[in-house]
Amino acid sequence: MHLRKEARKLIRFLFVGTTTFLLQTFVYYFLTRWLLTDLPRLASYGLALAYSLAYNYSLNRSWTFKDQSSARGSVRRYAIVASLATVFSLTLFWVGEDLLRIYDLIVVVGVNVLIPFFTFVSHRLYTFNNKSITKHQ
Repeated sequence: MHLRKEARKLIRFLFVGTTTFLLQTFVYYFLTRWLLTDLPRLASYGLALAYSLAYNYSLNRSWTFKDQSSARGSVRRYAIVASLATVFSLTLFWVGEDLLRIYDLIVVVGVNVLIPFFTFVSHRLYTFNNKSITKHQ
């Protein structure tokens, strides 16, 4: 039963992650190709990332990890995990796009394949974990 419950959380997390990726990629593409074409691509990526994080938090909190007894403090814990993931994402984007000169949209996809592993484990064990919630109250 517990394994089935965790599998459902993982499937929901993957769905939220996939839609977050699509949203982030759309916002990035829109900014770099239409709206703010003179803005450095790293800055555009950062803006798209920030926008998608708000979407990701609200959906993961309300749907993926909804069975938690209390979400007190989860915004702060989410911000910590998201900040670390953002630093990793921006660093990987910078290395891929600026240093290695890989096409920017390929880098966006590559980064978004790697980061979910870190965020799922971090959110499951820290952000939306009932034991973590109780300990930090």
